Amino acid sequence: MFDIREKVSWRQYMKNLYKVLVMLLVMAATLLLANCAGAPGCPQVAFGGTACTTGGGGGFGGGGGSGGGGGGGGGGGSSSPTAFAYAVDQNGTMDGYAFSAGGKTFGPISGFSAPAIAKNTGGVGSVVAQGKYLYTVIEDTQQIYGWTIGSDGSLTALANFPISISGLTGIAATTYNQQVVITNPSGTMLFIDQFIPEQIFVYQIASTGQLTAATGSPFSTLNQTLEPQNMAMDGLGRFLYVAEDSGAHSGAFVVGYSVSGTGQLTPIPNYFTWGNIPIWQMQGEPSGNYMLGISAKVQFIYGSDDPHIYVYNVDQTTGALSPVANSPFATTYDPFNIAVQPTLSNGEYVYSFSINDTDTAANPIEAYQINTTTGALTAVKGSPFGGLTPTAWGQFDQSGQYLFIYTGVSPDFSLGVLNVSSTGGLTETVGTTALQTSGYFAVADTP
Repeated sequence: MFDIREKVSWRQYMKNLYKVLVMLLVMAATLLLANCAGAPGCPQVAFGGTACTTGGGGGFGGGGGSGGGGGGGGGGGSSSPTAFAYAVDQNGTMDGYAFSAGGKTFGPISGFSAPAIAKNTGGVGSVVAQGKYLYTVIEDTQQIYGWTIGSDGSLTALANFPISISGLTGIAATTYNQQVVITNPSGTMLFIDQFIPEQIFVYQIASTGQLTAATGSPFSTLNQTLEPQNMAMDGLGRFLYVAEDSGAHSGAFVVGYSVSGTGQLTPIPNYFTWGNIPIWQMQGEPSGNYMLGISAKVQFIYGSDDPHIYVYNVDQTTGALSPVANSPFATTYDPFNIAVQPTLSNGEYVYSFSINDTDTAANPIEAYQINTTTGALTAVKGSPFGGLTPTAWGQFDQSGQYLFIYTGVSPDFSLGVLNVSSTGGLTETVGTTALQTSGYFAVADTP
C-alpha cells in the first residue's frame, strides 16, 4: 500500500499548542514552552515508518530497500554516465547512482565512495546548484552538507561544510515529497523554510559553492500569517511563492515575495488572501510567464478529490498571480505531485503523478503541453502513459530529457528513469535501481 497518510489532528494540535505557548511566554515570561513534549509534526508516519522524529521528513523524495547505494557496480555500463542521482541514506551516508542513456544502465556509481553524513530520518531536501554542487539538509542535526560533483560522479566535500543552522527544527515529518528546500533557476540562491517558527532561510551560492546567509535571513512570515511549506520560483527566478502548510495535503493560500539579487525577500502586497490561490504545490515554467499548481486534494487524505491543474499568469512587474483563461484544467486523475520540464527546447510540458482513491497503487503518469502564449494545457498524445513503472513523484535532470522517478512499497523502494520525447511522450529503457534506505534525492547531469 502507498503509505503516505499523516496524522492530521495531532499535527494541527501541535501547531496550535506551539502558538499558545509562545503567546504565554511573551505575555507572562513563563517557562511553559519548555514543558511542551514532542516535536512539531510528531508523531508522524515518515518514509513508511512510525518513529517519532523532530520533523525529519521525506516521502516520495526517496525510498528504501536493498540496493548497493554508493558502492561498487557498473552503473555507467559500457557508455559514459549521462546523469547521476544522489540519495540520503539514513545510516549516515550520501549514496550515488549513475544513469547511462547510451549503455541503457542505471545502478550504483562504479568505485563510488559514499561520503559520511549524520545518521538521520531521511533529510528534508536535496538539491543540485549550478550543475555541479550538491546540497542536502539534515534537520535532525540542523546542518547543511555540501559537495562538488565530479565528472565521474564522485563527491568532494566543500570547504567548511557541513554548516550548522541554529533553530532549524520546525519542518514537519511527512511521508510524501515536500519542497521545503529549493534553489533559484540559476542555482545562485538556496531557500529553506519551516512552518514552526514561521520563517524562510535564504543563502547566496557563490561560484565556488560556498553559502553566505542573505542579509536579514531568516525572514519571518508571521506578518503574512503564513506557516510555510512548499516553495517554488518563477522560471526567471524573480519571485518566490510559498504555500501554507497543510496537514491534509491540500492547498489553502499562497504568499508571494519578490527576490532581490542578494536574496532579500519583499512580500507582494494585496494579492494573496486565504482561499484566493488554493494551491499546495507550485512549479514555474521556463519562460517565467506562468506558474502551475495543484490543490493536491486526494480522497484518502483530504476526503475529496480535485482533478485539476491550475495555471496562473505572472505579472512581470509585481509578481502578482492571476488565473489564465479556462483555468483550472481538468486532469484524468487527481494530481498528487507535478513536475515541469525545465527547458524550452521542445516546448513546455507538465507531468502529473497520482495515487488511486484506495491508496493501493499509483495511477499512470499524465502529460500536458503548456501553450506558451496563453498558458492553456493540452493533453499529450498517449497520456496517461500506461506500462511504465508506477510512481507518485518524479523530478527532471537539468536537460529535461530524463524524468527520474521514485517507486516502491515500504520498506523496499527504488529509483527509475523515464525518457522524455520531443513531443512530451514517455518511455522506459532501463530498470529501476534499489535504494539503501528512504531519503530525499537529487539529480545532476554529468558535469
